[in-house]
Amino acid sequence: MSAKKKDLFSEAVVGLFMIVVLALLAYFTIVISGVDLFSGRGRVSVTVAFDQVGGLKAHDNVMYRGTKVGTVDRITVTPSNLIVTAEIDAGVVLRENCRASVCNLSLLGGNYLLLEEGDGRVIDAGAVTLAGETPSDWMRDVSRIAKNLDALVSMPQLPSMVTNLEAMSVSAKNVAARIDRGEGVVGKLLGPDETLYHEVHTVVTNANRLLVNLDASAVRLRDGEGTVGRLLADDKLYRDLEESVASFKTTCESFNGKKVMESADRLLGNLNIVAERLRNGEGTIGKLIKDESMYREVEGLIKDVRQVIDNYRDTTPISTFTSLATGAL
Repeated sequence: MSAKKKDLFSEAVVGLFMIVVLALLAYFTIVISGVDLFSGRGRVSVTVAFDQVGGLKAHDNVMYRGTKVGTVDRITVTPSNLIVTAEIDAGVVLRENCRASVCNLSLLGGNYLLLEEGDGRVIDAGAVTLAGETPSDWMRDVSRIAKNLDALVSMPQLPSMVTNLEAMSVSAKNVAARIDRGEGVVGKLLGPDETLYHEVHTVVTNANRLLVNLDASAVRLRDGEGTVGRLLADDKLYRDLEESVASFKTTCESFNGKKVMESADRLLGNLNIVAERLRNGEGTIGKLIKDESMYREVEGLIKDVRQVIDNYRDTTPISTFTSLATGAL
């Protein structure tokens, strides 16, 4: 083969190789960009309204039930929101409570539009504008957390807070040491000395017994046993009380207040007459109250009686001696 033919063959092989490389490059570029070269599948255009899209851009994938069902066609900015228009497969089923959200593809970047079927009545996705959920921006959240931490560190109260925390730690350490040494109620309960534990156990046991006895007493009362149980179970006491109240009511109704008042009025009249006679000095009591001479006479009589008694006392020993002497003779 001549040198000229060899050069032509080499140029043809290189040209063919370059064509294959360019074809593969164009194919992968189209696949990565999300352009659908096969128009045989039916497509539906859906619109989703977002407050913000979190970095979503045209040609990003649309995912549904874990698989790609379309791509984002364009994003239109309006004064109130962002309208995302996407082309999805016609077989995608969306219902009244469907959800549309922007998700991160990975921590390295990339986003996709996620459609969730929801529940309720099936809707025509191409005829309505879906309401999208505001995406979470983890970079913004991290930045906000960093700002909050910086503000916290810059607080003038932070040194005192740290001091108080150290003092609290020391106090907690001292309390733990006291408990470990068996001091205090908790220390005694957790320590080797089980005296306090047994006392507490005895108190709890007695309390349980008291509850058991109270429960048994309640059961006896419910069953009508004992005096109190019979009073609670038998309605005879209630009937007797009802009869007593009725009798008292009858007595009160038969009570004639007018006669009592008349009797009381007559009694007061008689007492008034007696008081008037006493004031006028009538009768013995009246004279004692009114006339002082009788009072003095009574007083003198009392003195004479007292003198006679005293004289009798003085003569009693002499009479006794005389009697004894006469009896001896």
